[in-house]
Amino acid sequence: MNLMKLIRNELVADTSITIIRADQIGKLPPLPYATYKIIGDRKGIGRENISHVDQPNTLIEARSQERNFTISFNAYGTSHDNASEVAAQLRKWFEGRGSFFLDGLGVAVASISEVGNRTTFLMDSYDEKWGFDVIIRYNETEEFEIDYFDKVEYEVIVERE
Repeated sequence: MNLMKLIRNELVADTSITIIRADQIGKLPPLPYATYKIIGDRKGIGRENISHVDQPNTLIEARSQERNFTISFNAYGTSHDNASEVAAQLRKWFEGRGSFFLDGLGVAVASISEVGNRTTFLMDSYDEKWGFDVIIRYNETEEFEIDYFDKVEYEVIVERE
């Protein structure tokens, strides 16, 4: 998703925290770092808005609707407390500077969960992580060209009894 790439790049530039996509194969970056995963992309509240713009040779139909997508962030640190601090720093970005950046893109932060402990037990050790989820609201617009008819032929049949 192009919007997610913009958010990630700005978040990295503002916080200097390495952020990678979750659930991918490859070498992990040095600690501390964070992962993100889009866990939902759904239609928002309300109905689709359909409008038409008349052009000289075609008709443009625009369909727009509100969309919401949920991003889950997990932070991994050099310690249990460091992971919590990294997650809190990322969350604060969405409340402050990030909300202004997103507003410039015509996007809103719908909600942000609290930072929580997401530590898991893996075989013989703990995977220490803290995280939160953020719901982003945006409008999705698609435009289609609808051709005009060059010529229409019809026949009128009148039946009389």
